[in-house]
Amino acid sequence: MSTHPNVAVIDRMTQAIVENDRETLSRIFTDDMVFHGRGPIPFAGDHDGVDGLLAALGTVFALTDGDVKLEQLSCLADDEWGAEWEHAVFGRNGRTLEMNDSFVYRFDDGRIREMWFIAAGPAEAASFWA
Repeated sequence: MSTHPNVAVIDRMTQAIVENDRETLSRIFTDDMVFHGRGPIPFAGDHDGVDGLLAALGTVFALTDGDVKLEQLSCLADDEWGAEWEHAVFGRNGRTLEMNDSFVYRFDDGRIREMWFIAAGPAEAASFWA
């Protein structure tokens, strides 16, 4: 079974976020892209555009001093929608937090128009980020 091209878009997006590559992200996202963060995370809420996305996720990298490990467990996509399941491990102040996160993407002509991040963290996730 072949992989849909939008899976490659998701993979490129993840790499560009880790590298803080705004140029690549501006090609991957539509101009009116919105990022929705939900769950026990420090950036919960809605964030507009590449700058909003990077500011929101930058909070995680700042709070952890970059101690972020991501493992994509599954990623599926078609022409309009994509979904990703990820295992994340964060280190902060000598503590470790493991979470499983889901992402849902809405595509518009091969570019991401909307992105939802839903954290499935344990109860102690909120205190980890405080």
